[in-house]
Parts: sequence; structure tokens; C-alpha cells
Amino acid sequence: MVLAVGVAAAGLAGCGSSNSSSHPSAGGSANLSGQTLTVYTQAPYGTQLNQYKQYYAYIANAFHQATGSTIKWVYSSSAVTLSQELEQAAASGSGPDVWSIGSSFNGTATSLNEFYTIPPSDWSEFGGQSSFVQKQLTMSGPNNNQDIGVPFESIPFVLAYNKALFAKAGITSPPTTWSQFVTDAHAIQKSDPGVSGAGFSPADPYGPWKPVWSYMEQNGGDFISTDGKTATLTSSPLQAALKFYFGLEDQYHVVPKTDLTWEGSQETSAFLAGKTGMMMDAAYSLIQEAQGTPVANDVAFAPMPNVPYAMSARPAGGQAAESIVSGNYYDVAKYYNNLPLALKFIQVSTTPAAELQQFKIMGWMPVTQAGITAVEKAYPATVPFIQAEQNSTPTDYTPAWSYIETGVLAVIGHIAQQLATGHSYSDSYTLSQLQAENSVVQGHLSS
Repeated sequence: MVLAVGVAAAGLAGCGSSNSSSHPSAGGSANLSGQTLTVYTQAPYGTQLNQYKQYYAYIANAFHQATGSTIKWVYSSSAVTLSQELEQAAASGSGPDVWSIGSSFNGTATSLNEFYTIPPSDWSEFGGQSSFVQKQLTMSGPNNNQDIGVPFESIPFVLAYNKALFAKAGITSPPTTWSQFVTDAHAIQKSDPGVSGAGFSPADPYGPWKPVWSYMEQNGGDFISTDGKTATLTSSPLQAALKFYFGLEDQYHVVPKTDLTWEGSQETSAFLAGKTGMMMDAAYSLIQEAQGTPVANDVAFAPMPNVPYAMSARPAGGQAAESIVSGNYYDVAKYYNNLPLALKFIQVSTTPAAELQQFKIMGWMPVTQAGITAVEKAYPATVPFIQAEQNSTPTDYTPAWSYIETGVLAVIGHIAQQLATGHSYSDSYTLSQLQAENSVVQGHLSS
């Protein structure tokens, strides 16, 4: 998700250039120079603080060279904040001109009817839809004729593991099932008692729903019904996914209790210090972050396990779901009155040169065929990640997604707090939390 630390929702009002809901054609005349384009995106933070700053400076400079205009970055703080800011901008008709929105939130953005729909004539500004990775376009809009987002980066998630710790434990290959994951984690801890077999970060405001979603999908579940009308947050597969996720600490004891209060940056720091054998849902950027750390030469990647615990194969209806179709998209607000400038910004951000540069700096995978060619040529080790990007599974494209994601994150946070304060995992407590969030989601599916 492109969510971040920074500006409060109230600070967004007035960022837009116009309160009008109309928008000009991209082919019309417009002044591209001497303007200020406000772009909502993730604030520099965590272990990639300096890389974010470098990347934003690169894009701002490339945009200025192409147009003579400048960029003003606008930041947010969490999935909850993103939902609030989207709704506030839609209600007020003002806010950032261009929004960087995570793949799963485009369904919410579509439902607000406040973002420009991109016709084929405007896709030609970026080389046409065929120039993009087609899996990424599944989250650009409800269908190819109603796209509101243009992807600019992809973040396929995989399992990261420490090769040296694996070798010390006698493990010859990464796990492909969750049973093997737990077994390998125990073996790591047995061979090196000072190391945890795995780690997690349930207090993180963005990421912990992803491994829960994967496990649920592999077990034949989903957050909503196939027709998109019924919330299913109380389903057995989701309850089983949460129980397994927290069981890594509470039952199998391969994740330390201290992790229950951790955010993603703390989980990453422990892995990079050589204190953790495996890390779920890692991105290629971990390679950049590992430089100069004790594990710089020991980081390896593999697909996430794709068979639920105590099973030899996925049940009927189970999906591999090793990664979500994950990435970020630029959506242009209807209230912005200089559409050609906004499209020029997106064009600059998706050139092969920009795709290569964002990979060099951030470790973000390309979303265009030309970008893939440039990155694979310069960095052959990226091939497995690009394959993971192309073989990933889309999340539900629904207007209620913001309530689904924030609801599941809230449940995970509440359970983590219970465990961190000395309670054991409770099926009834988990179900009560899911029931409360299910009602909220159902209300938005029915409205």
C-alpha cells in the first residue's frame, strides 16, 4: 500500500487546483509549465527513509525537466487515514491532484466516482494498455473500459530466509507448505537457540492482513462472497487463518512474544540483524536494505508456502495465493483542472528509465514490458520476483475494500494486544471481533 506517515486529513483540503467536478480532455490545450502538481503518496519512513527521499527527488526532477512544473508531495499515515482522506476529498471536491493508491483500494476509489476514467486515447499517453503487465491491470478498474488507475510500481511478496541459518539447521530447501514452515522454524531454533525461527509484525498499520489473506485463500476462503454482496469475515477459513497466524507465537512458539507489539520496520530490523530465520511477505527491497548488515550475503527468497498447516494439498476451492496483485496506481481526481499535466506526470513516472531507477533505489518491480526488459537485463536476479508478480492473485475489487482491510487489521491488532498482555488465544474473542467488523462491511456492501 502507498500509505504513510505525515499530513493529517484536515491538511488535504484546498490542495486541489479546482473544485469543479468536470475535467478537460487530455488532448486539449493546457499550460504544462510553471504549475504545482500535488501528489498524494507514502512519506519517507522506516529502513528505507533515505531511499524514499532519493526516489521522490528523482521523479520531481524528471517531471520538472519534462514540463517546467513542480511537485508538492502530500502524505498520509495508515489504511484508516487513506479511507478518510479519500472520502473527505470526494465530499469537498478538493484535495491532492493525483493520488497514489494501493491496488486493493482502487475499488473504493471507483465507488466514490471522483476519479477520472482513462479512455484508450489517454492510455496511448503511456504506450497503451498492452505495454503494461496485464495482471496489474486487473486492479486498475472494474473492467478495461473503466480504469481509473495507472500502475507505476509492483511489489510482489515472497518468503525471505537466511541461507546461513538454514544451512546450520540442515535445511536444504525453503518450505512449500505451512507445516514445513513450522518444522523448519523449529529446526532453526534448535540449531541456534539465540535465533527465532520466524517473525511477524501484527501491530503494523499496513501489512499483517496479507499473510492472513493468503492462508485464508489457500484454505478456500475469501473476505466477501463471489457475487460481491455478502461479507464473509466470520468464515471458518478466515478464523483458521487468524488462529494459525497467531499460533506461530501462541501455539508453535516459533515467533517470540515481543513481536506481538512490532511494526514492519522492527520485524525487518530483526531479520537483518540475523536474529530471525524467515520473514513472510518480503519484497525485493530487502536486498537493498541488507547491504552493510550481518546478513548481506545470506538473504534468499522463495515463493510463500501455499498449502495450509497439517494438509498435504490445498482443499477444493483453495488458491495458491502466494502473493496479492500488489502495487500502486496513480489516480487523477476529477476536481483537478489540468488533466494533461497530471497525465504527463504519470507518463514520466512509467518510462523505462523511471522504472529502472525506481528499482535501483527502492527495489520496486516494473509494471511495463519495457521496464521489465530494462530491469531484468540489469538485474537478472529479479526474474523470480517478476514471475511472482505475473502469477499473483488479485484481491476483491469492491467499494467496501477499505472497510475490509481496516477491519481485518483492527481484528489482528486487538488479538495481538490480548496475547501481548498475557491472555491465551481465544476462538470466541476472535469471532466476536470478526462479527463486529463483518457488520460494518456488510453495511457498506448493502448501501
